[in-house]
Amino acid sequence: MPSSLKGLRIRLGAALILTLLLSAVLSACAPATVAPTPADGDTEAAADVPAADAPAAEGSSTLRIAIVGDESTLTPYTYITGYPGWNLLLLQYDTLMQLDLAGVPQPWLATNAEYSDDGLTVTLDLREDVTWHDGEPFTAEDVKFSVEYYKAHPRSRFTAALTPVASVETDGDYRVILTLANPAPSLELGTLSDVPMMPQHIWADVETPEEYAGEDANVGTGPYKLVDYTPDQFYIFEANADYFAGAPAVDELVAIKFADDAGTLAALRTNEVDMIVRPIGPEQIDLLAAQDGLAVAQGPLFTTQMLNYDMQRAPFNNLAVRQAISLGVDRQDIIDTVFLGYGTVGSPGWVHPVSPFYNPDVVASFDPVQAQAILDEAGIVDSDGDGVRELDGEPLAFGLIVNGSDSLRLRISELVAAMLADVGMAVEISAVESTTWEEAVWPGFDVNQGRNYDMAMWGWSAPVQADVVRSASLIHSDPAIGNLNLTGYVSEEADALGAALRTEVDADARAELAGELQTLIARDLPFVLLLYPDGAYAYNESVYADWAFMSGQGVFHKLSLLVPEARP
Repeated sequence: MPSSLKGLRIRLGAALILTLLLSAVLSACAPATVAPTPADGDTEAAADVPAADAPAAEGSSTLRIAIVGDESTLTPYTYITGYPGWNLLLLQYDTLMQLDLAGVPQPWLATNAEYSDDGLTVTLDLREDVTWHDGEPFTAEDVKFSVEYYKAHPRSRFTAALTPVASVETDGDYRVILTLANPAPSLELGTLSDVPMMPQHIWADVETPEEYAGEDANVGTGPYKLVDYTPDQFYIFEANADYFAGAPAVDELVAIKFADDAGTLAALRTNEVDMIVRPIGPEQIDLLAAQDGLAVAQGPLFTTQMLNYDMQRAPFNNLAVRQAISLGVDRQDIIDTVFLGYGTVGSPGWVHPVSPFYNPDVVASFDPVQAQAILDEAGIVDSDGDGVRELDGEPLAFGLIVNGSDSLRLRISELVAAMLADVGMAVEISAVESTTWEEAVWPGFDVNQGRNYDMAMWGWSAPVQADVVRSASLIHSDPAIGNLNLTGYVSEEADALGAALRTEVDADARAELAGELQTLIARDLPFVLLLYPDGAYAYNESVYADWAFMSGQGVFHKLSLLVPEARP
């Protein structure tokens, strides 16, 4: 914990204790999860504070949100997940551009972006009324520093997003000039709206950013300041009254960590939290919406539910096995059974059907008979009659690892295992703690470190799907480009298409490349995309009702916590 936070105690009191105890009781029935408890010897965490129903100070407001999983110290180098970690990060930090509710980049820290005729020089003019949380002015030097720092100190998501930028220069205090190595069609969506700016005066001398926990580690320009954090328990954010877009709508935001979905639901029903950050299960929508004071916001998401496998190991290095898995899984049945119809069948080519880049010729098929025929033709047969086929003398049996705190993914895993049993595959599900799951699939969040799993339930947050250019990051064999290639897929053809897609500025040509890449992904199946779920977010509307659905990305983002007039 940053040292400036150590002496601060939160104002949760009985609310925190009750919430954590409730989570502990409910999560005891969940597989492979551990309920959060205070650190050994920490007896002052809930001292001298009022109960949850005590009156708030005059003119103040507190919003309590439920999260599942710890997000570390929430700096650009320590946050953990794409959702909600990145969203929590961007409550503290700002990007040069900001997505509006339609998902379109708009001016934010930068007031405009002007491109040279060849598209290789981009001039950004900055706002002149922005300060860091510590009062220091935000200037062009901070932008230059941030770009160069991410390049010198790799952070997978942000360093990859800055790959197109060859150099950066300043022209006075409030103008930045980016020189690109190649034209970058998604510079505004994938870079300027995604990469958080960092204060030079704090980070310039930090050589190991992933370890830095100084008292100023969480200083940003964003609408909220992190003022307290206890690992595996809670975060407290205080509104930045001097925020350039206007003071946030809520004075204090408290994020409470739960072991699993059951704990978050119980806490919302008993008024211990005011909103659940993670989408709720479809079976909960009508139940929660019918409860006095509660409401549910719904809409389609660009998030994904998918099966990953290690293509560098048997049996997944065999195309026939991958094809049989894809054909043997009934995606619509999963949507109907687990999501009660609230979802869209996943395209085997990755891209969501609502995307303008979607290739309609690439469609998913459920055909277990064809799956069995493909395996038979490949000589993968059940020679001993035990119901499990053999490949090279070994049974077609493998493990499926899943985050045990995610009840929806657990249910998907169970259905997938049953469906694949029908085509002669034996799947053993392992429900594990989230960090164990992450380390198996994406060790250190660095594809250079390989992977340690057979098959895994996985999914990507909405920004990966929202930008078709980022398709290349899923399939390219060069980790500098394929920083999200978690399956070890290698294809010269895919590399060439992915590299071309990243630099093609003509919209029609880019659409053609995206279509070809979707065809290739559907042919080689480096992963099996099951579905795109709809998002349903439950909240107490009597506490806060201004949640705003961002196209494809849900309601938990910084715009929801700004007054409507301040949103781009």
